[in-house]
Amino acid sequence: MSMPVNQYFKSERLLYRPLQMEDVHPYVKMCNEASRRRWFYFQEPHCLTEAFWIRGMENNIATWSRRVNVLKDDCGLAIVRKEDRALIGLVGISKFHGPEEELADVEIGYHIGEAYQGNGYGTEAAIAAVEWGLAELREFGAVPKIVGKAEHENKSSRRVLEKAGFTFVHEEPYLSVYERIGD
Repeated sequence: MSMPVNQYFKSERLLYRPLQMEDVHPYVKMCNEASRRRWFYFQEPHCLTEAFWIRGMENNIATWSRRVNVLKDDCGLAIVRKEDRALIGLVGISKFHGPEEELADVEIGYHIGEAYQGNGYGTEAAIAAVEWGLAELREFGAVPKIVGKAEHENKSSRRVLEKAGFTFVHEEPYLSVYERIGD
């Protein structure tokens, strides 16, 4: 299945594409890395299994086989390094947070595998995803605003948001909230 051309994007060093079934094992490995588990400590153990991610990838493939809507779909994309086509993480813009929970705002989420951290990939992916997401929101006639949240102590994630043009808005328990408003 191919992604509609207007929904595929890339940046200087990275490509963004729907997840594929061959991504299951490497992504599950990334989900279980200490650097991710530190910030996703609340995730249930079943969310760290291949069976869980097989279903997730099937849903992702189905979502990207049609025109996505950032207001209604889980718009997660694999982050792939151009130079070697290695899966290095995941980025998404969405108001969707599960079958029974819709977020108040469109949010960005991202994760870079440990082996690829510290190279600016998270910032590059966040900038590319936000540019795409803001354009999509305008196309759907929605307010071009994306929210990012990071735990107070997660200085790396907060720095990614700041470098991607987000402005600090307020603090919630455990979380710093940022927003990026488009033109």
